[in-house]
Amino acid sequence: MAVIITSRADGFRRCGTAHSSIPVEYSDEHFTADELAVLQAEPMLIVEIVTDEAIKATSKPIRKTKE
Repeated sequence: MAVIITSRADGFRRCGTAHSSIPVEYSDEHFTADELAVLQAEPMLIVEIVTDEAIKATSKPIRKTKE
């Protein structure tokens, strides 16, 4: 599983991270459960929780974080 976050405004900050307007993939362990809840409730962010298979099947560009 992975978390893909896209910001509606490039550089928008939440939970100590500047989020990009280009989708960025994070491991499901990158954020705590509380942080993930905050991110999902934030209207400036699009937060998707997806399987690894769904990521491989997509054609949209997704940047991976370095962890």
